[in-house]
Order: sequence, then C-alpha cells, then structure tokens
Amino acid sequence: MGRVEMIRNYRKIESVMDHPNTQALFRYWNDLRAGRDAPSRSEVDPRRISGCLETMFILEALENGQLRFRLAGTRLCEWLGMEARGCVAETVMARGHESEMPDLARRVLRTPGIGVMRVRALDGAGTDWPGEALLLPLRSEIGDLARVIGCVNLEAEGPRRRVAPPLRLRCLGARLTPIETDPALARKDPERRFADPLGGLDFTEASGFAAPAPVFSRSLGAQDARPRLTAIEGDASASRPRGGGRRPNLRIVKD
Repeated sequence: MGRVEMIRNYRKIESVMDHPNTQALFRYWNDLRAGRDAPSRSEVDPRRISGCLETMFILEALENGQLRFRLAGTRLCEWLGMEARGCVAETVMARGHESEMPDLARRVLRTPGIGVMRVRALDGAGTDWPGEALLLPLRSEIGDLARVIGCVNLEAEGPRRRVAPPLRLRCLGARLTPIETDPALARKDPERRFADPLGGLDFTEASGFAAPAPVFSRSLGAQDARPRLTAIEGDASASRPRGGGRRPNLRIVKD
C-alpha cells in the first residue's frame, strides 16, 4: 500500500483525526490497552463508547488473508445501503480503491499500529462527503492479533443533511503509527486482557450495532434440528417513529 505514511511522533497521532467520535474511540482504545500493543476484544465495553457505536465496526482477519466485517453500526450500514456484517472489507470501498482499507487493516495488525485514512465518499445522489476512517488492533478471544476495531465518520453529515445510500469510500491517503508499548504498565495487571467486564453484555445488546449473531441457549433435540428464528424488534433501515421517538438501533432475533 504505497500511500501509507508512517508517523513516528506518536503523541501527535490524535491531531490527524478531525471528528470528535473518531477521537473518542481512539482515546478509549488507548486507555484500555494500558501499555500493551492492543487490548482484548473481551475488554471492550460498548457502554463506554455509546456515542460512537452507530459508525463503528469490527473486522476479523480470516485464514485466507481477507478482512471480514463481524459487526457494523446501524448508521454505517444505512450509508452503505446494505448489511455490512459478513462482507469483506473491499465491499465498502469505491471502484479502484477496493484494496485500500484491507491493506491498511493488515498493516495495523502486522506492525501493530494505528491507521487513519482520509476518505471522500460519493453517495447515491452524487454528493461528495469528506471524512475519515480509524483502524485499531484488537486481540481475539485466543489472544492473537486478529481483530480490528474502527469507525467511519463523515464531516458534514447531520440532522439536516443526510447521506443518500448507497455510499462508497475513496481513499485520499492513509497514515500508520507504530504502537509504543510500556512493559512496566502492562505487567501491573497481567490478567486484564482475559477479564470480561461486560458480565455477559455483547455488542449486539448495545444501541447502535446491528445484526447480532444467533445464540442458542438450549441443546436441540431431533425434532428441533432446524433453528427457528423470529424477528421481534427493530429494523436498521426503519425511519424514525412519529413524534420524534428514538429509532430502533438493533434487529434482535431469538429462537
């Protein structure tokens, strides 16, 4: 990926992030890692970053080298005009830019480092949207660097000016900062990376994320070999209710 610029001054990395939600996610992740190269996925508490959830995502590194969306915020899915969960990272990029996000994500995991991508997106109405994407490494449940938590934020999107889907991202340039570690800080709480502060709370229970993974709480007998899933609440594409109520952010299913 020839357009990645390496930034050696780690303390200035936040200055290249323009959007408050991008900065908030970075600060939360940086505090959570506590001197390590990356925090564990199980340490991330979505309640602590509720204001960022709608445009956040988590990528999973597959054995074949692809990066796939495990989770994606409802607003991000609305912008894209599709459910991003299960799609490869190339899907969200415009033609000619398909490799930019997955290449940066691989470098984020391999370095490991902090990736910031300056983007310009074209929506379905032909409107250009400037913005940025942030990519940060996470350790998986087994401890390997195989997850990327990130977000996409657009500078001018707001209540009076909305994206007309489908929207795709074009990369204007990217910056990668190697992560500085502090072994002394990391040793203070060696068990922290294996702790689960959520107490059973998953990202799919937090407002702003869509398409939860199915969870089966009982074993299936022969007559129940085929799970029956019934949508009971929410729709990521639904409009806001009359009277200004809050639009559902989740699609919840249960057997």
